[in-house]
Amino acid sequence: MRPLITDTPAPPSSTPRILLSPADQKLVDSARDILMHQRDLSEEQAYALLLEMAEKRKTGVADISLQLVNITKRLTI
Repeated sequence: MRPLITDTPAPPSSTPRILLSPADQKLVDSARDILMHQRDLSEEQAYALLLEMAEKRKTGVADISLQLVNITKRLTI
């Protein structure tokens, strides 16, 4: 199932949010937290980076998040 972009009006400066399953949202949140910590980014910047990475690789944000979380786990063990 493809994630849907919310049609709720958002403030002009915010990044559009995607509707995800709870499990996928947990992955995205974990990946966002990793990026915030590693790159000293704000929550919005980290989320925007995840979206950009997913778009460049032509994959979903949950998939790219899973890859980031798995790689980080391997590097920190």
